Amino acid sequence: MGETMGGISNSQYCWRYAIVELKVRGVRGATTVTENSPEAIGEAVSELLNVIETQNQLNPEDIVSVTFTATQDIDAIFPAAIARQHPHWEDVPLLDVQQMSVHNSLERCIRVLIHFNTPKPQKEVSHVYLRGASNLRPDWRLTHTSSSVSTHSSSFKD
Repeated sequence: MGETMGGISNSQYCWRYAIVELKVRGVRGATTVTENSPEAIGEAVSELLNVIETQNQLNPEDIVSVTFTATQDIDAIFPAAIARQHPHWEDVPLLDVQQMSVHNSLERCIRVLIHFNTPKPQKEVSHVYLRGASNLRPDWRLTHTSSSVSTHSSSFKD
C-alpha cells in the first residue's frame, strides 16, 4: 500500500489538494444613470455588479481590487459606497476616480475595472456594458435583457 498522510493515501492527498493555477484577470463594465441621485446611482451600480458576478461566477473572496470611474456629472454618491453594501464586498479594496472629460462623450456614465484571481483564461471573462453604455465596447457587449437596460449609443468608444 502507498504511504499515507494523516490517514490519506498520497494519491488521495494529491487529488484533494490539486494545484490550481490562478492568474489575475480583469473584467470591465459600464452603465449609465438616469439622474445624479443616490437612488439612481445605487440602482445602476448594483445592477452592474450583479450581472458581472453572475456572468463570471465571481466570488468576492477572489477580488484583488476594484476601480470605479464616474463622469463629472455624477457626484451624488460614490459608486464604491454602493459596492461596499453589496453582499460580501465589505473587505474588497475599492477606489473611485473621476473619468477624464472628453468632448461629446457619454454622460452620466459609471465604469468599473475589477481585478480578480481565477483559473479562467482572459478570453472567457465576460465584460458587461449596460443601459446607455451598451455601445461603448460592442465587441465586448453582453446581451442583457431587462426593463431597466436601454441601448442608447455614444459616438465615443471606451
